[in-house]
Amino acid sequence: MSSGPASHATTTLRLLLPPSVGADRARARAELLDQSLRADLAEKIAITVADGYSDLARRVERGETDLVWMPPTVCARLEPRLRRIYKCVRYGGTSYRSAIVTRRGEVTTLSALVGKRAAWVDRLSVGGYLLAIGELRRAGFGEADLGPERFLGSYPDALGAVLDGEADFTALSVRDETSDALRDALAAYGGKAAADRLVSLRTTRSSPNDAVGLTRALDERRAARIASRVFEGEGARARAALCLALEAEGFVRAEPSEYESLRRMLPEKT
Repeated sequence: MSSGPASHATTTLRLLLPPSVGADRARARAELLDQSLRADLAEKIAITVADGYSDLARRVERGETDLVWMPPTVCARLEPRLRRIYKCVRYGGTSYRSAIVTRRGEVTTLSALVGKRAAWVDRLSVGGYLLAIGELRRAGFGEADLGPERFLGSYPDALGAVLDGEADFTALSVRDETSDALRDALAAYGGKAAADRLVSLRTTRSSPNDAVGLTRALDERRAARIASRVFEGEGARARAALCLALEAEGFVRAEPSEYESLRRMLPEKT
C-alpha cells in the first residue's frame, strides 16, 4: 500500500536495468525501490531487465523507460537522448581506470607486449578493453603490433586465461592507480592467485562511472521533481534506497559532453 496524501494519484516509474543485474537481483531491488518511491514521490516502480546493451539502448530511444541504469559505454551513446545523467559515486569518486596486467616477472614494459596474446572482456567493456586498447594506441601500437586476441566475456575468464598461460595480458577496471586498488580488483575478480601472480604494466586514463539516466519519456517537470528528490536531495528515503540498490554511495550529475572522449573510442556499430 502506498503512503502519503498523494497516494490516490500514484503513477508508475519505469526503471530499466542492464543484463548483468539478472532477474533475481532485479526482483529484490524492485521491492526495495517500490516502497521508497511510493513514500517519497507517490510513484510505483516497474523494473525490467534488458536483453543486452543494444536492447537497452533501443528501449531508451523508443521511449519505453523513464529511468535507465547504464554502463559508461551506453551513457556515451545515449547522452544526447537523456534529460539528465547522474553518475554513481563509489569509493568517494565518480570515475575509474583500467589496469593492463600480465604475469609477474615475464613482461616488464608496455612495449614488450608487441605480438603478445590478449584476453579481453568485451568490445564494449570500458575497463576490460576500451581504455586499455586506447592506451596501447597512444603508446604507438598499431594493428600489426597486436598479437592474437580473444574476447571472453568476463573479468574472471580473462584473468584466468592469463594465469593459465593461454594469454599474455588482459585489462580490468580499478578504482584508481594505487597498488591497493589493483590488488583489490585482482582479488575480487581472480582470487588470491591473481592478486599474487599478476602485476600492472600501466594504469590508463579515467572513465566516468556507470550512471542513471532520466530519459525524455519523462516530461521536464516530472524529471525535475525526480531529480530534486531522489538524486539531489539529501536524506530522501528514495535516494537511500536507490543507493542501496545500485551499490553506490551517492550520485553526481554528469557535466555536458563528459562522455565525449569515451564516445570516440566506441566502434561505429555494436
